[in-house]
Amino acid sequence: MKKVVLASLIALSVSGAFVSNTSLAGVPPVEHQVSISNDTSEFFTVEVAGTNYERGYKHGKELRKVIRHAVNRFKYDMVSNLLSTLGTDLTYADFHKHVFKNTGLLATAKKEVPDLVEEMQGIADGSGLSFEEIFTWNATSYDAMFWVIEDMTGIDPMLAMEKAQHGSAIPGHCSHASVWGDNKASVGYTLDWIRAMEGSQSLIKHVNDDGSVILMTAFAGMVGGHGIFATDGAAHTFSPHSKFQLEHSMNGLAQIFVYRKLLEAGSVENGIKFLNKIKPAEGLTYTLTDYTGTRAFEVSANKVVEFKMDGNQMVSANVARVNNDLSSSYQAEFGLEGKKINMTELPEMYWSYNKDSVDRFNLLSKDTKGKTPADMTPEKWTKIFSQKPMNKPVDEKLETSNFWHVVEIDQEFINYHVAPSNPGNIKLESYRIKYN
Repeated sequence: MKKVVLASLIALSVSGAFVSNTSLAGVPPVEHQVSISNDTSEFFTVEVAGTNYERGYKHGKELRKVIRHAVNRFKYDMVSNLLSTLGTDLTYADFHKHVFKNTGLLATAKKEVPDLVEEMQGIADGSGLSFEEIFTWNATSYDAMFWVIEDMTGIDPMLAMEKAQHGSAIPGHCSHASVWGDNKASVGYTLDWIRAMEGSQSLIKHVNDDGSVILMTAFAGMVGGHGIFATDGAAHTFSPHSKFQLEHSMNGLAQIFVYRKLLEAGSVENGIKFLNKIKPAEGLTYTLTDYTGTRAFEVSANKVVEFKMDGNQMVSANVARVNNDLSSSYQAEFGLEGKKINMTELPEMYWSYNKDSVDRFNLLSKDTKGKTPADMTPEKWTKIFSQKPMNKPVDEKLETSNFWHVVEIDQEFINYHVAPSNPGNIKLESYRIKYN
C-alpha cells in the first residue's frame, strides 16, 4: 500500500499537481524573471550559462563582430595613440610584449581567478582572436593601460595630463551617488571612458549553476563589468571609480576581474572580505550597495580604507580622500616621499590637479543631501547626472559616458535601469527582479 501511495505522489508531482511555493505565488525563479534581446535592447546582448569556458565561447561567438573591432580600437586608437602623445616611438606591439614579459598580470590572474582565465580562453576561441589579445583587452584597457605605459616609459600619463590641463584632462571620469533609508536604497552612477570604447557596449546575463543571476553591462569581450547580482534572498550592486592618485602594482589583480568577483560575492559583506583579501593592480574606490545602504572603500596596492559620509548618502568621484597609499609619482610631485601622509593636509595643488573630480563630488553631495530613496527616481537621477561635469557626451574632446545606471533596491525587489550612453541621451531600459 505504501508503494502505491508513493507512486501516486510521484505521479502527481511530475504532472504538476504539486508546485513550489514560488510558483504558487506566481513568481518565477530569479533566473527566469528577466530576458534580454538584441531586438529590444540598445545594447549588444548575450545570455550565458554552463562552465566558464562555455560562457566565454558563447559570448565570443555571438559578439565576435563587435569584439574584433573593439580590440583593434583599443590597440591603435587608445594605446598607440597615447604612446605617441607622450612623445615616444613605442607602439602597441611594444605594449603587448611588455604586458606578458614584464608584468605579473597574467600570472596573478591564473592564480587568483583561474575560472575567468578559462572564460577568456572561451571568448578568444569564440571570437577568433588569440588568448593574449583577449587577456590584454580585459586586463589593461582600463586604468592598467596607464600603469603599463608608466612601467615602460617612466611617465605617469594621468599625472602628466592633469598637470598640463589643470584637472580637466581625461575624458573618463566615473561618478556615483546613492541614498538610503527604511530598508531601501537608490543609486545613480556612470561609467565614463574614452570614445574608442563607444559601439561595444553590451548587456550580459550570467545564469549560475545555483540559479542566481548576474546582469551586467560590459564592453564586448570582457569578463567583468558593472551590474547587479540577485538570488533567492539576496541582491546587491557595486560601482568602481578610478583613483589615479593611489599606488598601483603591475603584479596585482586587474580591476576587470575584481568587478566580476564583487558581483559573484553574493552580498556586500562577502564583497568587503574579498577586497581585503586581494592585492589589486589599480587604485579604485569600490561602492557596494544593498537595501541597507552603501559602503565605499578606497583600495590601493597596499591598503584598503573605508570612506564614510554623514547621513544616509554616499558620493564617489575620482580623487582619493582617505587612503594615503599614494603612488610614487604623486608622492614625488608633492614632496611627500618618506613622510607620513595626512590626507586632510594635502597641498592645494593636489585638489587643483583633480578639479573635475572635486566639482563632481561637491555637486552630487549637494544634490543628494537629505534625500530619500523615494525622492530619487530614475527621472530625478537623470536630471542630476545630466549636468556638467557629471554628464560627458561624446564630442571632439573624446569626452564620453559609455554607461548610465540607476539601481533601486528594497527588501523584495532590485530594479536595474541602464543605458549605453550619457545620462539623458538614450532612454533607460528597466529590468526588475523579485528576489525575496
